[in-house]
Amino acid sequence: GVPFFLRTGKRLERRSTEIMVQFRDVPHNIFGDSQGGMDANRLHIRLQPEETITLQLMSKRPGLSGIQLKPVALNLSLTEAFDSERRRIAYERLLLDAFCGNSTLFVRRDELEAAWRWIDGIHAAWDEIGLEPKAYPAGTPGPVAADRMLEAFGAQWHD
Repeated sequence: GVPFFLRTGKRLERRSTEIMVQFRDVPHNIFGDSQGGMDANRLHIRLQPEETITLQLMSKRPGLSGIQLKPVALNLSLTEAFDSERRRIAYERLLLDAFCGNSTLFVRRDELEAAWRWIDGIHAAWDEIGLEPKAYPAGTPGPVAADRMLEAFGAQWHD
């Protein structure tokens, strides 16, 4: 399977919504002992605060001076692409949609109840094994236990 890690909290140091996909390492390095190392290829999708998509790939530096690798990023920034458009601030769109009768961004009662059933199931499973949520100080990256969990998988958070 593919490891999947989720970090969420109300008082983390940053308010952002991001997805980082780190591709598997290649089974064989065709560049041998190249200079520059081999970073993992990554797809970074940021939903807020700025909408961007970045694909980071390893690339050979142009030229004849041997093989030197460098991470190169391909960027798509919706903020830059539509910089002349007025950006709405928090909740402005929700309020406007509510006034206009558009409920597509709102959660229905049955969806909310289903979400709580899902969370209640997680809490019940934790209770069975005596696990409690880890507390963390406000304005920090989260509990240290989250870092240790990723280290056990040979991974780290991409901040």
